[in-house]
Amino acid sequence: MSRFSAIWVSAAFFLPVTMVSAEKPADKEIVVTGASLADTERTLKNCLAGNCSPDADVRAAIAHAENQFVAGEYRDAKTTLKKAIGRNGKYRNQFPVELSYLYRASSRIAEHLGETDEYRLRLLDMRDTLRSNFPADDARVLSAQLEIADSRVKLGYPDNALDIYADVEKAAIAAGQNQIATLAKLRANLLIYAIGENERYQPDMKRARAALAEMVKRPLPGSDDFSLIAEVALARIDRREGRGDSTDAIMRRVLSRGVDRPILLSADPIDVPKSAYGERTNSGQSLLLNVGPRRIEGESMPAPQNVLTQIPRNFEDRWMDVGFWVTADGRVDDVEVLRTEGSGDWMKIVINSIQSRQYAPIRNKDGATHPGFYMIERYTYTARYMEDITGSRIPRRSTQARIERLDLTPENFDQPFANRPKTNRQTAS
Repeated sequence: MSRFSAIWVSAAFFLPVTMVSAEKPADKEIVVTGASLADTERTLKNCLAGNCSPDADVRAAIAHAENQFVAGEYRDAKTTLKKAIGRNGKYRNQFPVELSYLYRASSRIAEHLGETDEYRLRLLDMRDTLRSNFPADDARVLSAQLEIADSRVKLGYPDNALDIYADVEKAAIAAGQNQIATLAKLRANLLIYAIGENERYQPDMKRARAALAEMVKRPLPGSDDFSLIAEVALARIDRREGRGDSTDAIMRRVLSRGVDRPILLSADPIDVPKSAYGERTNSGQSLLLNVGPRRIEGESMPAPQNVLTQIPRNFEDRWMDVGFWVTADGRVDDVEVLRTEGSGDWMKIVINSIQSRQYAPIRNKDGATHPGFYMIERYTYTARYMEDITGSRIPRRSTQARIERLDLTPENFDQPFANRPKTNRQTAS
């Protein structure tokens, strides 16, 4: 289960190479260390100068792009990956997994830049690269299909996403990939509930509730751990409907058996104001997903009548890194903005949401009290480029702001400090 979200299980952003690690220095300050931007740039240049193999090239390019992204150099990161794709795209049949990482990384950066088409196309490249080199029921192909479905939700095509989830669930069950089947069913029913909630359609909400309850009661063989995710989802639904008993029961059960990573139980939404179009993206109005109005492929959005509403705000270079502790009792403590770029008028709504989070209480499996986890998350204030924003084919920024999130927590977050230090700075070597 990804630490990015306890419910919406997301694929890794970059190639799984440890970039940073958390250490406990003598002064008890948090110091994030890793290869510097200059180091990864040098490594990539040396690789290319020495005619390194395509897989080595891809690894070096992704590592450097990741560092550029963390440094806030989004467009430089995009360029690094675009050049790597140009050099290595022809090797997709020899190194399909490595190329899939490259396409996935490119899609994630495009997402934070608001480049909708690039985000969509790179995910399709990732999926197609895997699908053309592995059997249709391979776990990597099925997982890639889940990512495609997730992207369809984000882009406003939930019906298409539901079809994909259903196909993945069916294929995964036939292949004995029960965990992937469970994830597909879980996401589908969370989406069904969210749609029902948005449209105030009780039959959908009841159907999703019943399916989640069945997953808790009778999980597929080998997917017992995922039943907890469904149970957390049901608890969120209960709280949404004014009942808190199920959340208390989950907290008692998790506390008694012990967990080794944060499991998010609840959080207030990040409530982005409406745009001139009347949209409300990333508002959290739905239970678990940001489900906007259904769209039809190729459908144009009518341009607003007032030309002033067509002028987007500045969405370039606006991001922040937030660090915080998840304590042993599951509460959030010491929330701190570590780094920022650009105007920060949007940051307060993010901080409020983080401070409201309740995680499952954390215990070591031997019953000892756990010291907690230190988490770092990147938030980007952006807006999508859209061709139909002014009634023309010229891509322009939407006036609707979005806040994209990415987990930057060190890979060894599940090896916490013996004594929880007070955080007062972050440095990068």
